[in-house]
Amino acid sequence: MTLDPAWNRGSEQEQPSYLWAMLTAPLNVNLFLATLAGSTFLSIPYGAPGAILPLLAFAAGEAIASMFIPASSTFRAKVDRKLKLQRRDAAAMHLRGEIARRCTEHDPRWEVYRNLQERVRSLREMGSHRRSALGERELERIEDTAIDYLGLWLAELSMDERQDSVNERDVERRIADIGKRLDAGAEDGRSLRKARADLEELLLRHRRLASRKAAVEAALLSLPDAVEEIYQAIITNSSAAEGGARLSEAIERLRLEEELESSYGAEIQSIVQPAAARALGAARQGVKS
Repeated sequence: MTLDPAWNRGSEQEQPSYLWAMLTAPLNVNLFLATLAGSTFLSIPYGAPGAILPLLAFAAGEAIASMFIPASSTFRAKVDRKLKLQRRDAAAMHLRGEIARRCTEHDPRWEVYRNLQERVRSLREMGSHRRSALGERELERIEDTAIDYLGLWLAELSMDERQDSVNERDVERRIADIGKRLDAGAEDGRSLRKARADLEELLLRHRRLASRKAAVEAALLSLPDAVEEIYQAIITNSSAAEGGARLSEAIERLRLEEELESSYGAEIQSIVQPAAARALGAARQGVKS
């Protein structure tokens, strides 16, 4: 389930500065330092001209490079992926912290999460080092599953807290009490009717929460299983008919997770949203480094 992804929101609205990324790239920085060293070395026998010429050559090279490299689709894809990884790591750290405040370190789902991370890393390595039936788009989708799992887990914990915070019988009693006051002709009828409508809406949302929670719990079970299916299909040679069928089925299950998120995305986004803000802030700092 892709959480729209909240941690990656802003990637389209706030594109990184590709020119700045080129200028601060390690290779470019090293070239600049080498130019400074050469300029210092040449200034000893040749004076100011020897110091200036290497710097002018470097500046000219930078001007030419800035016209082509930032516009390169390959370079942009590399910068975008770096930024996405920074956002993902920042959001994952935030989500883990939020979950750790609500769960002990011995919760069995931590082990599920670690196993999921290991499977994701293995699939990425297999896709990088040998020919795989998975394309880059599928690999990126699978990489997102680890943070999706954290988002779903935190959503479930938040739903538990919301369920515990509302006593249905108490809400029903208050609604009935307001109804009696309205029937008795209370003077503040307008305020009472609004209060009753708010309580009825609260009760309705609370009852709907049970079905949302069931859907999230099902996704928490299904997501790691789908990744495991993909992993098994790849390592058992997905080019074979049976492996290919398993692979297609597992990837389709991931797509069904996305459809589930589209139905309950607002519920989860309200919980994961703080991670997005932190991730974006960390990513802006990271892409400049």
